[in-house]
Amino acid sequence: MENSQNFERQLYQFRYLKEQRDMLQGQLEIVNASLSNLITTRNTLENLKDGVTKDDEILVPIGGLVNIKASIKDTERVLLFINQDTVIEKNVAESIEFIDKLMSQHNEQIKFLTERIQLIELNLQGMSQELQNRMDQRKT
Repeated sequence: MENSQNFERQLYQFRYLKEQRDMLQGQLEIVNASLSNLITTRNTLENLKDGVTKDDEILVPIGGLVNIKASIKDTERVLLFINQDTVIEKNVAESIEFIDKLMSQHNEQIKFLTERIQLIELNLQGMSQELQNRMDQRKT
């Protein structure tokens, strides 16, 4: 009876760890997507700094798959969304610096999540082997 309860407890822990791993992998995907967006933003800022002049025509996304043509009025300053309710005006260099800090934070978070996922994977592998051995013992 005690072996059965112990086996059920291990099985529950195994399922819990799998859920934790899946949750962390979901978070990792979100952070990676956000980092990709930041890289694109940084590249766009670099292009703005290096190759765009006043009155150049650009495409501006307005939602979904739709863009409109627009002209650049100011190549020196951009509007930077700090959060949902706050927008500040910064020069391009300061904006790149801000994006670089965010990218650094994202890379740290990616490293942390990856390490946690690897640790959980190792635990899952060990538990899986142990559970398989116990199931094999039950069959004999």
